[in-house]
Amino acid sequence: MSQAPIKVGEETKQRIRYLAALIDTTQAEVVDRAVREYAVRHADQIEKGFDHARSVLASGDAAIAAHLLDVPVESVKRVAGGSRSATASRA
Repeated sequence: MSQAPIKVGEETKQRIRYLAALIDTTQAEVVDRAVREYAVRHADQIEKGFDHARSVLASGDAAIAAHLLDVPVESVKRVAGGSRSATASRA
C-alpha cells in the first residue's frame, strides 16, 4: 500500500493516535477503517453525488463549465456566445 500524507487538524490527529494505540493498530488502519465505514453509512449521499455528476455531464459543456466555475449556466453561455453546434452549423 502506498503512503501519502493527509492534513487533518491537531485534535483529529490526536484522536487517531489514541484510537490506534487503544486498539493496537496503525494510524493508517484507523483512517482506512473510518473511511470505509463512512462510505457505507453515507451511501445515499454518495449516490446523490453520482446522480448530480451524471446530470451535469449530460447537460453539456456550458453546464460543466458553470459547475466547475461555480457560476450560473447563463453566465457561461453569455461569455461563450452560444453553443458549438450553432457555430458549426453556420460554418
